[in-house]
Amino acid sequence: MTRLVLSNIFRFVLLIVLQILLLNYVSFGGYMIPFIYILAVLMLPTRVGNIPLLLIAFAAGALVDIFCNIPGFHTFSCTMMAFVRVLIGNRMLTRDDPAEAVIDEPSVHTVPFQFFAVYLLVMSAVYSFTYCLLEAFSFGNFWMTLLSMLLDAVGTWLLLMLSQLLVSPSKK
Repeated sequence: MTRLVLSNIFRFVLLIVLQILLLNYVSFGGYMIPFIYILAVLMLPTRVGNIPLLLIAFAAGALVDIFCNIPGFHTFSCTMMAFVRVLIGNRMLTRDDPAEAVIDEPSVHTVPFQFFAVYLLVMSAVYSFTYCLLEAFSFGNFWMTLLSMLLDAVGTWLLLMLSQLLVSPSKK
């Protein structure tokens, strides 16, 4: 249990630092910014309660907002993503199988690949949709905002999947 807590704390700190120091300065054409720090929230165990999950997501988003000088965009988007995880995310990971109801570390190696890929895609789409709508705060440039949402979601999903496949050790 202590190892699990320490590994989640280490992952949380590492991903937030990576986001703040490196990925916030990476922009592809001004339309796509990859968000890797959301993986710290998405890889929390499924047995984490709803309130702690929302508080951890709020803290992660607030930390990125503080260092990026953005007033609440990441905080709201990350908390919204955690809320969607509370509603449907855990069911996407376990597929209603009581034997698999508790996953200590959701990853590409502990969950069937297709379920985990869809889980990451849905969560990155929720995050990107919320973030881009807050950033635009209007429907005046609807098509540009939609393009930014799609590129952010796909870019974030690709980065999350790549990081899972390259960095995450196999647990099977």
